[in-house]
Amino acid sequence: MAIVKMNKFTLLAFESKKEALLEKLQEFSNAEFINLQDENLLEQNEILSELKKDIIDSDIAKWEEQLSKVKFALQFLKDYVPKQSLVKTLRTEKLSLTMDELKEKVESSNWGSVYEKVKEKEEGIARLDNEKTKLQTAVSSLTPYEAFDAPLSFLKELKEASYFLGSVANQYEESLISELNDCYVEIISKTNQDTYFIALCNKANKDSVEEALRGFGFTPFKTDEEETPLKLIHEYNDRIGLIESDKFIIKEELSGFEEGMKKLQLAYEYYSNLVSRKSVSTNFLRTESTTLIQGWVPTKFNEKLTAIVKDILGEDYYLNFEDVKDEEIDDVPIKLENNDLNDSFMSITEMYALPKYDEIDPTPIVTPFYLVFFGMMVADMGYGLLMLIGTIIALKYLKFDDGMKKMIKFFHYLSYPTIAFGAIYGSFFGDLIPLPKLIDTTADVMTILVLSVVFGAIQIFFALGVKAYVLIRAGKPLEAFMDAGSWAITLISLGLLAGGMMGNIPMLGTIGKIGAIAGSVLIVITQGRSAKTTGGKVASGLYELYGITGYVGDLVSYTRLMALGLSGGSIAGAINLIMDMIPGPLGTFLFGPLIFVIFQTVNLGLSLLGGYVHSLRLTYVEYFGKFYDGGGRAFKPFKSNSKYINLRRN
Repeated sequence: MAIVKMNKFTLLAFESKKEALLEKLQEFSNAEFINLQDENLLEQNEILSELKKDIIDSDIAKWEEQLSKVKFALQFLKDYVPKQSLVKTLRTEKLSLTMDELKEKVESSNWGSVYEKVKEKEEGIARLDNEKTKLQTAVSSLTPYEAFDAPLSFLKELKEASYFLGSVANQYEESLISELNDCYVEIISKTNQDTYFIALCNKANKDSVEEALRGFGFTPFKTDEEETPLKLIHEYNDRIGLIESDKFIIKEELSGFEEGMKKLQLAYEYYSNLVSRKSVSTNFLRTESTTLIQGWVPTKFNEKLTAIVKDILGEDYYLNFEDVKDEEIDDVPIKLENNDLNDSFMSITEMYALPKYDEIDPTPIVTPFYLVFFGMMVADMGYGLLMLIGTIIALKYLKFDDGMKKMIKFFHYLSYPTIAFGAIYGSFFGDLIPLPKLIDTTADVMTILVLSVVFGAIQIFFALGVKAYVLIRAGKPLEAFMDAGSWAITLISLGLLAGGMMGNIPMLGTIGKIGAIAGSVLIVITQGRSAKTTGGKVASGLYELYGITGYVGDLVSYTRLMALGLSGGSIAGAINLIMDMIPGPLGTFLFGPLIFVIFQTVNLGLSLLGGYVHSLRLTYVEYFGKFYDGGGRAFKPFKSNSKYINLRRN
């Protein structure tokens, strides 16, 4: 249960064997490559700077083209191929193949013909959509003129007269008619903004009419059609209906591409892995005939890596493993490894920050506190049993990816303290069933408050202990005493002082007073030690001593353990009360159960959300702030992509 130990490996191999080697390393999935082409690294290492940068194999263009085709087809088909129901999807296990089996399936699948058919259908739909858009635009432009009952070709046949068909803004209508008093003007239609009309005038007056219309912002209607607008509108709408029918037929055909989509998914897995394998060469350096590879590998896989290299390269290689140097601490990728319980809670650590290589993994010392805090805040046997049963069923009968499985296990483990605190409080969906209570949430509020603060004090002192341990492990026992011990002495002494005053125990109060003074002095004289001047050291120490108010605030924060636990139980009880207030058979057998299910479900969701968020806050602010910095980066090994299937080793 710790940070996985890493080694840096250096591998020198013949360029001709690189492809086969990378294929096996991709299956291995436990080696992260160092980017040897990084300019900063090359500047710092004269030997490396003398080598050539490795380049991507020219074959990658072909594989990228294939991958691009597959991506297009999958993206297009996802809108047409019916999706499996969520339950069916979760109950269906992914196909499991080796890379060799995947290659064989892809090469024999004829996925290219599937792509060509999909491309043909896509082009067909696009063509129909373009035609539909043009027709809709035409209908839109013709609609204001649908009352014009003469064929449009008639206007083109006029010999002695000129026509003007179009629109002006409504505000110019009267002025237009007045100005064109020697023309025939007919208003065809009007909208909120525009007036549509036709004007017929003598050809001799055409220029003056045009000049007048320009002054009114005249917009002419232009078309090459010859039929009446109304007839054209009907024809276009009929064609739009036929287009929709044609599109429906194509979509129905696409909905039957389920098997073709599976072929495309396999092709995606194959080509995405090929592209990934080709692209990784940008991390390497080379000579004319050899390739230099460096990276990180968990120490426990050293022998496995050696076996892979030897299997591919025979005796023609150089492989060396190095322990992590002090100057490399910040560069080492972090991989955490825990038992099943702590592994489910690693997301808590990862969301905050991964530890650096020389720090400790805080997950195992987060888990027990998080369990207790969450259980105390939700604190209902009924809710806990629902969580327990739900997660057991989900884990047993449904198939999840690793991330979702961890989350379900997370809430599975949280169900146990929820049940335990529910039993302590005697809460089963509030007060639905009267149960014996070790602590009565209505009568023992102060007990719960004290318990919350005690739990908080335990976590704070544990955090100081962890800080001391980390410093001692780093060979800094004196700093451990100054940074953790001084605060422990002060806080414990203040506790004794308060206890002596409240319990009227003078000796206890005296001991507490002496310890508090001694601890405070220690804080003042040690916490500002990094300052250059005596005055600066004292000032920094006094400022740090003022931080004791932060510890008081931290303790107050733990009262939320009481607040959320009481509020959730109170809401559950109120729901039961409302349910009992509905009289008669309808209340007993219909409305009552309906209210119970709906509102208890809502309260369960709110309780889980509150417990999750506030437990996180207590962990990150009140706990981690005392001893944990983080700042590590995640271990990202070179591995196979497996979006649609599970790739297993050959």
